[in-house]
Amino acid sequence: MSQTAVPQLAYLGFQLFPPTHPALVPYVRSYWHFRRAAPLVESSEEYMHANGGFGIAFNFGDTLHLDQQALTEPVFLDGTNTRSRKMRFTGQVEQMGVNFYAGGAYPFLALPLAELRNQTALLDVLDRSSLLNLHQRLDDAKSLSVRIRLLEQWLLKRLALGKKRDAIIPASLRILRQRTGEISIPALADDLAISQRQLERLYHTQVGMSPKQYATLVRVNAARLALKQPNHLSNTNLAADLGFYDQSHFIREFSAVVGITPYSYTQRSQKRGS
Repeated sequence: MSQTAVPQLAYLGFQLFPPTHPALVPYVRSYWHFRRAAPLVESSEEYMHANGGFGIAFNFGDTLHLDQQALTEPVFLDGTNTRSRKMRFTGQVEQMGVNFYAGGAYPFLALPLAELRNQTALLDVLDRSSLLNLHQRLDDAKSLSVRIRLLEQWLLKRLALGKKRDAIIPASLRILRQRTGEISIPALADDLAISQRQLERLYHTQVGMSPKQYATLVRVNAARLALKQPNHLSNTNLAADLGFYDQSHFIREFSAVVGITPYSYTQRSQKRGS
């Protein structure tokens, strides 16, 4: 079982794992796991940057806080986010979860995803008893490999319900990523031989946000990654390269998604590499 550690989250024992079952690979970006041997005496906050994908999390430790709100349920949703969010950890830290690609959660949740955007409540919209039973089995599991196997078994059962993702979704998302969001939505619809209204409707249901919102996330994430490089372009040049109208448009869009200005983000990244 391969894994990827994230250096700046090493103090939380954070690891990433790829899906193992071929049927899940098109939908699941990764499984993640936090486990800290000693409790956190002082709380810490970490950014969860929006990438357009949903996630499901299982908490086995002390209460977590998302944007200052306590997450009291043991299973919660990281709904398709249109902005970065802050997770606060304290005390005993132990969680695991699944992170779906953009448009990947729909076959498993089988709900109009726009209704769940920026939401955390999951037990009220899916089979509560099934999820709580899965949480208990994961908590009882003796190893991380067993936990991942149990989670994949549950995901495969959900996939077998037969809620299909439209082929337009992965095709259009791929175009938006390849073009770094620099394509008008009418032009995207024309390329896919679909009306803009139909495309918008599909995104509302199966991605959880509009094509324009996803294109903005693609560009802002490209900017965020660029700003972490030691010798990045100036904000003016970076804005032009990524297709923003001008520097003020870039700052406005970046701040709306990340919550801080590009300058503040650069300063923060230089201090702690995140």
